[in-house]
Amino acid sequence: MNAGSLDGRGARALLDHLVSSAARHLLGASLAIAPGAASITPVLEDLLSFHPGWMTRSVTTHDPAGGNDDGYRPGVAIEGEHRVLFHARGEGRIARIWMTAPRAELERPDQEIWIEIDGHTAFRGSPGDFFGGRGPWRSPLVLDVDASSGAYTSYVPFAWSSEAKVLFRGVPIYYQITYREGPGAASGPTPEELSRFMTEDWTATLPAPPRRESLSASAPLVLATGPATVSGVDVHIPARSLNDLSVRIGGQPPIPASFFFGLASSGTDADGGWTTFRSALHAAWTPDAAGAGRLATRLPIPLAEGEVLSLEAAPGQEIAGVEAAVGLAPARRGVRLIAQYRDQMAPGRETTMPLFESDEPLQLVALLEEISGGRPNDRTYLEGDEMIRTDGMSHPLQIGTGTEDYFNGGFYFLGAHHNPFSGQLRFLVVDPEDGWKNATFVHSLYRLHVADPIVSRSGLRFGIEAGPTGAYTPLRVRSLGLSYAFSEYQVIGEQKVRATGRRRLVHSAVDAERLELRRRSWSSEGRGITRIEVACPSDARGLLLLRAYSAANAPQTARVRLGGREVGVLHEMQANPVRSLAEDALWIDLLPEQCGAGRRPVLEIDATHSPAPWSERGYTLRFFSGPPTPQLTQGPAVEIFDSENLPGGPFYVNDHSMIQLADGRWILTGIFHREPYRPDDEREFVLATAPGPGPVSWMGSVSPSLTLAPERSSIHALSDERWIWAPHVVRDRDGSLVMIFHVGTHDPDRSGFRIARSRDGFTWSREGGTLFEDICVARDPMLARLGDLWVVYYTRCASIASPLSGVAYRTSLDLFHWSPPAMALTLGPETAMRNSGHTESPFVFERKGWFYLTLTSYPVDYDATFVYRSRSPFAFPPRAVARLRAHAAEWVAEGGDFTSGRLFFTHAGAGKGGVFLQELLGL
Repeated sequence: MNAGSLDGRGARALLDHLVSSAARHLLGASLAIAPGAASITPVLEDLLSFHPGWMTRSVTTHDPAGGNDDGYRPGVAIEGEHRVLFHARGEGRIARIWMTAPRAELERPDQEIWIEIDGHTAFRGSPGDFFGGRGPWRSPLVLDVDASSGAYTSYVPFAWSSEAKVLFRGVPIYYQITYREGPGAASGPTPEELSRFMTEDWTATLPAPPRRESLSASAPLVLATGPATVSGVDVHIPARSLNDLSVRIGGQPPIPASFFFGLASSGTDADGGWTTFRSALHAAWTPDAAGAGRLATRLPIPLAEGEVLSLEAAPGQEIAGVEAAVGLAPARRGVRLIAQYRDQMAPGRETTMPLFESDEPLQLVALLEEISGGRPNDRTYLEGDEMIRTDGMSHPLQIGTGTEDYFNGGFYFLGAHHNPFSGQLRFLVVDPEDGWKNATFVHSLYRLHVADPIVSRSGLRFGIEAGPTGAYTPLRVRSLGLSYAFSEYQVIGEQKVRATGRRRLVHSAVDAERLELRRRSWSSEGRGITRIEVACPSDARGLLLLRAYSAANAPQTARVRLGGREVGVLHEMQANPVRSLAEDALWIDLLPEQCGAGRRPVLEIDATHSPAPWSERGYTLRFFSGPPTPQLTQGPAVEIFDSENLPGGPFYVNDHSMIQLADGRWILTGIFHREPYRPDDEREFVLATAPGPGPVSWMGSVSPSLTLAPERSSIHALSDERWIWAPHVVRDRDGSLVMIFHVGTHDPDRSGFRIARSRDGFTWSREGGTLFEDICVARDPMLARLGDLWVVYYTRCASIASPLSGVAYRTSLDLFHWSPPAMALTLGPETAMRNSGHTESPFVFERKGWFYLTLTSYPVDYDATFVYRSRSPFAFPPRAVARLRAHAAEWVAEGGDFTSGRLFFTHAGAGKGGVFLQELLGL
C-alpha cells in the first residue's frame, strides 16, 4: 500500500502549453515567466478544491448579551477540577486555539490545558509549555505571548472522528477555539506539513525579473492570461510609486498593490508604507539604496480563458522602472479568486462594518486591514468583535472577542510583529508628543485563513465592529478580503419545514450585534426523531440542512440519517440563555438516484439521546447542483516486479505496499510465497527496490523497474504468528517508517494487528505486541494520517450476527492505543460472508475535496476492484462509482501529489507472475 499521507500535493501538467499561451498575450513589457517556479505547495493546493462539508465555527468568551463584557465565561461544562472549554461530536478538526489574560494569570503554575481526541489524550500539561514550544510542537505552530504579541496562539491541527474536548484547570479569561465540523472536516495537513509550509522561505524560489520597463493607466503590464493559475508574483517598483500601483484580476475592480501584496498600508504615511516581512502568503522588502522596493505573493490566482492578471498605474500616473515575474501552474476549472477591497468610515452605530460579502459558494482565505484615525490617545476601537455569517444565517457561527484577538494578539498588541498566519506589520503613532496625549494610530494587520478557511455554500458576510459595540467614531478602515469562489455549486431549490409537536414561545434575540432586537418565535423541544420527506430536484447533488433553534440549554445532540444511512451529527455545545436564538447546518451529499421521479428520501434527525432537550424552530433544506461524478478508466498494465522468474520460483506477490525513501529510492514489500496459492502458509514479506524518480518513469521502462533487494525479505513470521498478511508502510512523525500488518490466529474472530519500524526501509524491528484484535478474519490494514490523528482502515464484516462485508476503521494518536472499531463502509446483504470477502485490500486517498476508497471483491471476480467516494473519510455510501481491473490495488501518485498529480494503481496476486502498474484516467 502507498506510504503517503492522505494529503500529498504538487504537479504541473500542461505547463508548456500554459506558458506559451500566456506569453502570446504579453504587451512587450518586462516580464519573466518561470516554469520552474510553477508548483503550488500542498497546503495551498487544497484551498483550490471546494469543501462544502466544512462548517467553520468558533467557541469564544464573547459577551452573550452583545456588549463588550467578554471573558470569564464558565465554559460549556465542568468535569472535576476542569472547565470544559470545548466539546464537539461527529467528525471535525480544531484549527486554532487562542488564549490571553494578564501575564500573571497566564503564568500561574496551577493551570493545565488538556486536549482529548477520540477518547485519547493529545496533550495534558501547562499552557505555558504547550504554547511555548516545550511540548510536542514547536514554533510557529505554537506561539507564546511575546511571539504572538499579547496572547497564546496554536495552529496545531487536532482532527477527530467522533469526539473532541479541550479542558482547562484554572480561569481562562479570554479564549477562542476555531474549528470545523461536518463531512470531511477532519482532513487537512499534518502538523509536520503545516509547519513546513509556515517556515519555508518560499521567496527563494521566485523567478528573477528581467529588465525594467514602464507602465501607465492606459498601458498596464499584463502578468498572465488564462487559462492558467498564477503560482507566484514578484514585483520590483520605485518605492515612491507604492500608492500609485494597483493589481487587477480579470474584470474585478483594481486593488491597491500594498494590500494585494500584504502590506495593508498607505504610501502617504511617514514610513512610505513599507516594511520588511514575510508571511505564509506575502512578502515585502523596504527600499534598497537605489530606492526600489520589492513585493511578492504565492497566493494561487486561477485565471479562466482570456482572463488577465495585470499591474496598473493610477490615472494620470506613469511608473518607470517596474520589474515583474510570475510562475504559472495548470489552470483550475470552476474556481476563481475574489478580491474585495473596501475603504470605509465607521458607521457610528451599534452594528458591524462589512469587510467581505458574497452570495457565491466560497472559501475565504485572507483578510488584510489598515485602521487609522480614531480619537486622540484612544485605541478602544480595537475592542470591536468580528462576526462571520455563512449561508444566509442571521446567527454568526463565529463571534470574536476583540479586533486584536482576531489577529492573534492581545491587549492592543505588544507592538509591530509578523508571524506566518497573522501580524501587525506596522504600528505608527501620529503626534506622539506629550505622552501620546493627542496621538492617533495606524495599524497594518493581516490574518491568513490558510489552515482555517471560512467556508460558505450560499453566501458569506464578514463584519467587524468599530469599538466595543460598533459605535466608535471617527475611524477609517481599509480592508482586502481574499476568497476562492466555486462555480460548479449553485442553489437550485429550497424546502421549508416548520417545527411540529409540543411547542413553546421563545422571546429572545440572536447572539450577534448589540442592536439585535428580541423577537417572538415558537420552538419545539424534546427528545425524539424528526422525520422529513425530502423533495429534492432530480439534478440535486447536495443538500444543506439548516436548523433554527433555541440554545438556551446545552448540550444538544442529534444523529442525522438520510434514507436510513448515517450522514452526520448536529451538536450544540454551548448554552446561551441570554440571547438564545441560534442556527447551525449540516452538508449532505446526494446520490444521483436519490432524487426526482417521485422519489422522496426520508431525512431523520434523531435526538433520542440528546443530553439536553433538542430544540427546533424549523428547518430549511437547500438543494445544490454539483460537478458530475467522474468517469474513470484505466491505462495499460506494465510489469514493475517479476516474481515468476526469481530463483527458486515461481513466486507470487499478493497484498503489498510501496514507499519512496528519503534518498529517492523506492521499496516494495508484500505477501510472498511460492506458487500455488497458500494463504495459510504465507510467512514472509518480500523486499524489492527501484531507483527514483518513480511511477511515471516505470511506465516507460522496457523491463521491470523493481528488483529483489539483497535482504530479500522485510520480515518473517514469528512462532506465534500462523501467517502474516498485507503490510502497509507509512512515514511517522520522526521520519522513521512504520509497517502495520495482519497476524493470523486460530480464532478468525480474534485476528491480530502488529507493527514494525525501520529507519532505512531495509532493516525492520517489531514494536510491542498485538495492537488490537477483531472479527471476521479482520485483515489488510492501511494507515493514514488526518492532522495529528492516525487512522487504520481494514477488512471486517459489520458484526458476527450480521456478517455483511465492510471496511472498519480505528483512530489513534500514538499507533499503540486505538479507539473501538467503527464502520467506514458496509455493503448489502448479498455480500454477507464470514470473512468479509467483498471488501479486501482497502485503500483510501483524498483528491480535490473527495475521499476515495478502493477495494477488491474476489467473489465477484479475482480482478474486481471497486471505487467508492465520500466527502468524509469515515463514512462511504455503499454505491461504487467505478470498477477497475485489478487485484489488491495499492495507489501511488506522481510526486506524492494525490490532489492533482497522475494517479497509478498496482495489480498483483497468485498466478499473476509479479506486480503490475496502471494509470487511472478521469480523476
